[in-house]
Amino acid sequence: MDDIQSAPETEFDGVSPEEAFAILGDETRLNILRVLWQAGALHEYDDIDDSASTMSFSELRRRVNVGDNGRFNYHLSKLVPHFVRKTGEGYRLSGGGKKLARTVVTVAGEHDAEISGEVNSNCPVCGGAIRATYEDQWLRFSCTECAGLFGDAAPRGTLLNAPFPAPGLAGRTPDQALRTELYLCMSDLAHMMQGVCPECASPVRGTLSVCADHEVTDDQPCRSCRTPFAAWGELRCDTCRFAKRLPVELCVTSLAPVIGYLYERGLNVFSPSLEGLFDLVQTQVTIAATESPLEVATTIGSGDDSLTITLDEHLSVVDISQ
Repeated sequence: MDDIQSAPETEFDGVSPEEAFAILGDETRLNILRVLWQAGALHEYDDIDDSASTMSFSELRRRVNVGDNGRFNYHLSKLVPHFVRKTGEGYRLSGGGKKLARTVVTVAGEHDAEISGEVNSNCPVCGGAIRATYEDQWLRFSCTECAGLFGDAAPRGTLLNAPFPAPGLAGRTPDQALRTELYLCMSDLAHMMQGVCPECASPVRGTLSVCADHEVTDDQPCRSCRTPFAAWGELRCDTCRFAKRLPVELCVTSLAPVIGYLYERGLNVFSPSLEGLFDLVQTQVTIAATESPLEVATTIGSGDDSLTITLDEHLSVVDISQ
């Protein structure tokens, strides 16, 4: 997380988040976005071209079904230029408008979003059964027997918990959903450890915390921090507030030197099993923390076949040795 800059004041071309929410709080304006998205959805390649299908004022008004010309022009003008762009050929969605439309699509429609039951993996903490639950578009995997990994910061038993769009569950078993969520979480972590928010591309702030009195037993977490891990990394975007808090052992697995080191030894960190990932961090990774300066050295492997990554208080890499 080198060269991280402070996040700028949260505004969108001079529009505050409060004003942006107010702009979108109207059915006619949302219908304008929907019509423009439908017009361009089948004809765009976002990695090649920033253009989108344009529509004339009269055609757009007809499809949105607003008879009053002045009323329609008022609502359309509120969306320009933040969500809709006006060009010589007509109107089209801006980049932000396209992302917003896709977000709406992921939470709308008739999707089979019911998923529950045990998965074919055991809890990495106690070996107990793991159950999948889905509520409010959050997919959670929890141990049915122990307190899980996150102590009091999450519901009891939590092992993995993240927002998950309902369409992503269609046709997937709990085990397939677990693998998908692991991939998404590791991908997000890789972005954030590079100082980039996966949601809005703003700078990410990293913070290291270490339990000074850490002590665990085979079947009980530390009494001081209530978790099995002594060192934790908090990664937070100050613009959109997207954040993660994970053990440092997991944080380093998303760094390029560690990704390559582990891949050469048969582990792809972007497609791990839950058991395999936590077996790695619990049995093959050791940490050593210092107070002044606050740093943590994380060693993967042992002896001559090892890699050590040292992170500072901001989770930036200060040393790599092998």
